[in-house]
Amino acid sequence: MSSPKDAALAFRDELLANRWPDDTRVAELIGVPGGQDAVGHIRDLLISGALLGVWSDAQHRYVYPWFQFDSNGALLPEISSLLENLPGLDDGGGWRRAFWLYSPHALLDGGLPAEVFITDPIRVIEVARREFNRDPDAGW
Repeated sequence: MSSPKDAALAFRDELLANRWPDDTRVAELIGVPGGQDAVGHIRDLLISGALLGVWSDAQHRYVYPWFQFDSNGALLPEISSLLENLPGLDDGGGWRRAFWLYSPHALLDGGLPAEVFITDPIRVIEVARREFNRDPDAGW
């Protein structure tokens, strides 16, 4: 029987098998002008909460889940709203957020938030808000 840590590591490895783009590829996708520090620009987006990155120990760099980009490679405008409603940046290299986004959710009829986000971002943002930003007095 595997431990919860082993299960989490296996899930992480499964997600990394999706070959998410790194800083350089994201800079190409979103069209960072050649004269700019592309990696610095992507890191600024990561730090500001406009982009979700997860740390890959194996690659020694951040990679960025595909659901954040439209079919032309542009960053979806609702990403910032989603990320501000998910647990903070101190979540262990972005993995707590990624695990939530790629796990079936009852309030999304068993759908994965990352997949539902592509067609119905507002619904996923509302589910995240309900789950992580509850008013502690709401039950009284």
